[in-house]
Amino acid sequence: MDTKKAQKIIEEIFNLLGLPIESVSYSLDDKRGHVFSVKSAEFEKVSLGKEEMVKDLVYLLKRLFNKGIIGEESFKCTVDINDLQSKTDDKIKVKALSAADEARKLKTDILLDPMSSYERMVVHSTLSDSVDITTESVGEGRERRIKIKYLAV
Repeated sequence: MDTKKAQKIIEEIFNLLGLPIESVSYSLDDKRGHVFSVKSAEFEKVSLGKEEMVKDLVYLLKRLFNKGIIGEESFKCTVDINDLQSKTDDKIKVKALSAADEARKLKTDILLDPMSSYERMVVHSTLSDSVDITTESVGEGRERRIKIKYLAV
């Protein structure tokens, strides 16, 4: 994978949208894979209150790389604009840990709200080392969610 080429494509897309960026950095994360972190003060102003637009832009960028559309081999990646994805992941982890604590306290299963496949993956991985908790995805389509199961140990 040519990370410099990927960074250049991200910069070009932002420029086409009229959104100047300060930087695009690259890192390799054990759980998120190839991570491109974009910093753009202008993006904060334009995207305020437009969470769906942010999700759509990130989705488009990820699809470009995940499907090999840019002429390179495909690769899994995360595009994190102004650390929004990292902050969202942290909120999901807190919700998962709180629900696990509640399951322990009540000694029962807890059903979370519907989530995207990525969000479910964050929950599964957050709770994967728990000896008294397991997780299971249940439901179909947009109603797919996580069941946090308490295991009496």
